Amino acid sequence: MKTFLVYNTSYFGDTILTDGLCRNLKRMIPDSKLIFIANKPFADLARYMDGVDEVWVYDKWGIHKGIYGWYKFYSEHKNRYSFDASFVIYGNERGIILSKLFGAKKIYADNRHGFVRILLDNKKINYGPWIHIQDKHAFLAELYTGQPMESMPVRYHVPKEAFHQVDHNLLKDVSKSVIALNPVTKKKDKDLRPDMFCKLAEKIIHSGKIPAIIGIGKAAEDYFDALPEKTQKLLLNLIGRTTIPELGALLKRCDVLISADTGTAHFALALDVPVVDVFYLNNEKNLSKWGPKSLYRHRLIARSGDFSTENIWKNALELMKERSEEHTSE
Repeated sequence: MKTFLVYNTSYFGDTILTDGLCRNLKRMIPDSKLIFIANKPFADLARYMDGVDEVWVYDKWGIHKGIYGWYKFYSEHKNRYSFDASFVIYGNERGIILSKLFGAKKIYADNRHGFVRILLDNKKINYGPWIHIQDKHAFLAELYTGQPMESMPVRYHVPKEAFHQVDHNLLKDVSKSVIALNPVTKKKDKDLRPDMFCKLAEKIIHSGKIPAIIGIGKAAEDYFDALPEKTQKLLLNLIGRTTIPELGALLKRCDVLISADTGTAHFALALDVPVVDVFYLNNEKNLSKWGPKSLYRHRLIARSGDFSTENIWKNALELMKERSEEHTSE
């Protein structure tokens, strides 16, 4: 049985976009074993991605911080497996060196300028027709196997216990359909405009549904606290109340996600949950590399688009209608 290592210690959205690589490796070599090295906060994201068999947790801001921590990670995991190949996302140099130390027979990465190029088994990569980030990650599998890769949706499998927590606690007293709202990003200019958000919450209530605000951390809490009290009372406040698997279960229970520019939107797509993306700072051309539209239930409102509450809600209603019609025809 072949054993593969996938290294990606990036953030939420970057991690889930690696699943195209994992799925392609398992499609090409079904009886293989795939180990995924993930950044600690997103270990439960990698753990339930389609194609992943085992996760090694890299605590890069904690016990594995710096060169000493990096070597500590190596010491914790050396000699556990004999890797037939390693795939290092974004050409991470520490990941490439770790792969070599772990004894990977082949190493593939897109690293164009670093000294570690000499450790790679690929030359400068010509991606051909592949323009989307998730497809470029998956292309590494083709370099190893020689088999043509397929563009396929990323997938996340929510564990049953996460649904139990959501259904019996977070949504226990909710009898109406839920619309998830994810307004906060790492950059304030990308956050959903509060005035639009307030009007959107009212539209959702008037439609007979429940608006649920999601997010994590102080920025999300501050956003909620700054909303008018009238709007706060309309919202089901779920900020900071879910783990990653529980967030997955919650999103699966929602009719649609309306989101600012965050990894949560990618996550929802991996769950086959309809998403309306509201991206104020980037235009569609800038964003085209992030995901093949044909694979997902998705609407994008980008720079120079119509950011009115009416247009955003119109797009959400269209997605919900399409999903309902698909389920009816099945």
